[in-house]
Amino acid sequence: MLRKPSDKVRYCYRRAGEARERALRAKDVSVKAMWFNIEDRWIAMAHSWAMAEAFADFGGEVRRAIERHDEKH
Repeated sequence: MLRKPSDKVRYCYRRAGEARERALRAKDVSVKAMWFNIEDRWIAMAHSWAMAEAFADFGGEVRRAIERHDEKH
């Protein structure tokens, strides 16, 4: 099931978007590259948070499945 991104994930994507906007406005090539690099890092952080949250959710689902199984047997 798809879940709504957490506040942490949304924050990272928002900051990535801000970095991209600054990169697109930058005139200097090195400054532009720096902002695109920062954008990439924010996106990587968002993916990391999303994966950590997905694994935490999966762990909870596994525990609940085990508890339901134990109750039946």
